[in-house]
Amino acid sequence: MKPLTCISIDDNPLFTRKLEAFTESMDWISIVDSYDNPIQGATAVVNTNPDVVFLDIEMPYIDGEYLVDWIKPRLESMEKQPRIIVISSVTEPPEELLANTAGFINKSTVTDPETLEASLKSILG
Repeated sequence: MKPLTCISIDDNPLFTRKLEAFTESMDWISIVDSYDNPIQGATAVVNTNPDVVFLDIEMPYIDGEYLVDWIKPRLESMEKQPRIIVISSVTEPPEELLANTAGFINKSTVTDPETLEASLKSILG
């Protein structure tokens, strides 16, 4: 089976490297690109239509909530839309954001590959 393609949008390079390292051991999911600039990341999502988007909430220029509102309408006509997973240090993300995404993972719980994989499988099924 072909792995799910993912784009990560997060302004924290240390967390991005951690996420990439943890997902390397998973044969069913692959981070194909990472962006620390949310504008570039959102453009890449629209242009490449990955299976999954890992999205931080608090970033410079544009926050994750605005990014979801910007990305979603641009993908409506596509047969397959990416599942957006919010990964953030925010303890209580806005309800409206959660209603428009596949799920939420708190960064503090991403301590090892196994925990991350369990969280992702819980969200993605």
